[in-house]
Amino acid sequence: MNFFGLFPSSEKKEIVETLQMPTPIHNPIPKKTFYLVSASGMPNYGDDILTRGWINYIKNIYPDAIIYLDAVDPLVASNLYEDVNCVNFLWQLAQALGENGSIEDKFSDHSVLPIRERLMSEIFNNTDSIHLLGGGYINELWAANLRLIELVSYFGKKNNILTYATGLGLQPLSEEKASQICQFIESYFCFDVRDYESYRVLEKFLAGKISFIGDDYFCFPFSDVVSLVEKETPVLRLCLHNEFSEGDENEKLFIEQVEIAISAFIQRFPGSLIRFYEFRPGSDGYFYKRLKQKFPIIEMVFFETIWKHGLQFSTKDYFLSTRFHFQLIVSSVGLSGTSFYWSEYYKNKFDSLKYVSDWSFLNLGEEQLDLDSFFEIRGPSFLIDFGRVEREKKFLANRLYQSTNLQHLS
Repeated sequence: MNFFGLFPSSEKKEIVETLQMPTPIHNPIPKKTFYLVSASGMPNYGDDILTRGWINYIKNIYPDAIIYLDAVDPLVASNLYEDVNCVNFLWQLAQALGENGSIEDKFSDHSVLPIRERLMSEIFNNTDSIHLLGGGYINELWAANLRLIELVSYFGKKNNILTYATGLGLQPLSEEKASQICQFIESYFCFDVRDYESYRVLEKFLAGKISFIGDDYFCFPFSDVVSLVEKETPVLRLCLHNEFSEGDENEKLFIEQVEIAISAFIQRFPGSLIRFYEFRPGSDGYFYKRLKQKFPIIEMVFFETIWKHGLQFSTKDYFLSTRFHFQLIVSSVGLSGTSFYWSEYYKNKFDSLKYVSDWSFLNLGEEQLDLDSFFEIRGPSFLIDFGRVEREKKFLANRLYQSTNLQHLS
């Protein structure tokens, strides 16, 4: 399935006054300035590796580029990325405006602008592009975040800057909200989503102007994140959280299913390792502590370790997850496992991986873990759409930053 399309570029004009000099002066080409917006800095390993991927990608092409990252928490983000200017201008402004504040009114009179808005205006005067990076952080669950789409459009048009959005998961998104944000999406050079439901609701209003390819993880070398190693014995690898669990009953059902899997693994492979991966510090530790009380052999692999050293798996391993990007990372080396979900938000996220991931998806409360299937030995394999998505996402990254060398901006 291919829904690939890019918006035409709008011409950028600059007024240059002739210098009255007796001899010509050859000025160096000015450094490129790129403004990235992501849900980085909470931290959440999924959002953060996508952000790191784009930063490294840009630096590889433009080593001297000035990069601004608009992050949820710029203090945390500044400890994750080197040589990047971490701010939270658009994030703060989106929250301050809420659902009803007017951007035009806010910036209508420069003489009454607070210093934050003046700094923003100064940055965008010299920016080559603004890019909303992929992730599932813009939707009606966090309605104020939808203003990020409008803010990027506003500053893009005001300063004649190319604007991009790639790999966004916008569900849940009603048709009413979709019709509101589409008036801003229309001005984007590229607006790409990662799941069919996001594509479907926007395509009704912007036929032929939205692309649906997949997650931004496919834009970058998988080896930057994960590698395969040879091991004699299997490891049970868990990446679990209780976000949107919607009550104690769901949590109880989930714990029971996980404990059944752990007990069966210990019985089949006594003495083997069980590792619990922390993708979101402060959140994922909740289940880790509960499980470790019953199974002391479980080891936590903390966010800092994963960030610094990446992930290593073997073809003998078994995987149980509720994290979207953990599943995608495991799939990127051809391995499969089982994911649980209990909300429409996560159902849609996991549904978007059915084209590229040979995992089992279990709806908590309606389906139970089949141990025979879970412990079935499978060699590395890839679904046919996996290679297509990888090629098209890399083409997209190349189209935005590399193949034209941004000549249209010079």
